[in-house]
Formats: sequence, structure tokens, C-alpha cells
Amino acid sequence: MKKVLSSLVFVVFLVTSLSSQVIQGTSNVRGGGGSGAMMFGAKAGLSFSTLSGRDFVDINPKPGFYLGGVVEIPAFFDNFYLQPELIVQFQGAANIGASVDLNLFYLHIPIMGKYHITDAIAVEFGPQVGFLLADNWDENFSVIDTKKVNIGLNLGGGYRLNDNFYFNLRFSPGLTRVIEATSTKNFAFQLGANYFF
Repeated sequence: MKKVLSSLVFVVFLVTSLSSQVIQGTSNVRGGGGSGAMMFGAKAGLSFSTLSGRDFVDINPKPGFYLGGVVEIPAFFDNFYLQPELIVQFQGAANIGASVDLNLFYLHIPIMGKYHITDAIAVEFGPQVGFLLADNWDENFSVIDTKKVNIGLNLGGGYRLNDNFYFNLRFSPGLTRVIEATSTKNFAFQLGANYFF
């Protein structure tokens, strides 16, 4: 847990340092040469998640949702942004074991890199760390437990409608186990929108 907290402190320090070095007018995305200023926003959407691995068969995707906040920080070169996020997400999988649904409630912290190919179209990539806030696993199984920290990647893209609305699609494969003593990993698909203030 100390390593996780140290990593989070490092990420916050890195984002703060980068945001303090933002040069006004570096972005051409907003308004054909906008201010390039850091922007804050909220995000929400639908998700579909499941588990990958060899330990369970015939499981089904589980619908869910996510909501949270986002900061868009111009960085390094034109049309590139660092985008740290704080997201609460409900995910899991259906028909685990004896037709039992696995419900997982995470606090995710993605650190995304976003590049605008055009004024409207962007691609996104970045890592995320997730902290398990709640689950229903112990209510049904008592031999092994769920992991409290989950590391994953995000890959996706989006469409900027205007200065306020940005719609995005994202795939999130997990890199670490969800359930101890198994090979199960998270896999989630997100479809939603950001609103920048």
C-alpha cells in the first residue's frame, strides 16, 4: 500500500509540474488556435465489462456506468494533452461460478495522453490504477479474495463537438489479477462524454 501511495504522490507532483509549465497559445484545437489553457471538466457514461483468463468459462459481459472528473493540460507540443482523471466505475462480470454475478466498484485514476489528429478527432492512450471500493465476492465465496489494487491500460479516441463537449470511446484491458490465485483480469469498454467548464 505504501508503494501505491508513493506512486500517487509522484503522479500528482508530475501533473502539477507539467501544468505549471504550460505555455499559453500552444494548442490549435480550440477555435482554430485557442488559448491552450488548462481546462477542468466532468465525465460520465456507460460501460460493459467482463473478466479475461482461463479460470472461468461461459461468463457474460456486465453493463455498468462511470462518472468522475477530468483535467485537460496542454503539454510538450501542439495538439497534445495530458489528461489525468478521477473516475468511479461499476463493473464486473455475469454468470461467475453458479450463475452468480461479480460486482466490482472501483476508484480509477487514469493518466491519459491525448493527441488531436484534427480539430475534432483525437486518439488517447495511458495507464490507470484502480482501487477496489466494494465488491460482492466475499458474500458468495470465502476461499480466495479479490485484489484491492488493479493496474490497467486505456486505449481509445474521441470527437470534440465544441469547446464544452467531447465524446469518447475507450477500451480498458487489465494488467493485474482481479481475484487472487486466478488468472482473471478486468476488461472494460466505455462510451461516454466529457463536459468542460
